Amino acid sequence: MQKTKHIKTIFFLVLTSISFNVVSQNIVEESIKRGKKIYMQNCVACHMPDGKGMTGAFSPLAKSDYLMEDINRSITTILEGLNGEITVNGITYYGAMVPFNSLTDKEIADVSNYIRNNWGNQGKPIEPELVADLRK
Repeated sequence: MQKTKHIKTIFFLVLTSISFNVVSQNIVEESIKRGKKIYMQNCVACHMPDGKGMTGAFSPLAKSDYLMEDINRSITTILEGLNGEITVNGITYYGAMVPFNSLTDKEIADVSNYIRNNWGNQGKPIEPELVADLRK
């Protein structure tokens, strides 16, 4: 009897964990879908539909070491823009990016999730709360 109870408890915990992971994955997928729309409205002109940017002019987001190494830096770049020199994948870029601080915390999290999970990038989900903390 006791063994059956333990098996039922373990089974319940496994099912709960699977359900939580499915819900979490759906939330991230929805964020990425919203982020694609935001990207197409705000970022595509410089960084291109494939995220490769324009060599010498606009840095790539695809497989970008600069973007993927530091989550806070990537969010801060969206919030505050960028002016000056950066090195991405061994190539130095001189230029400017306007700030997108008019986007909401959720929109910045969504576009970050889209960028960080496309074109060879694989990143952990970014929550709007992190954006809000960095905005302060």
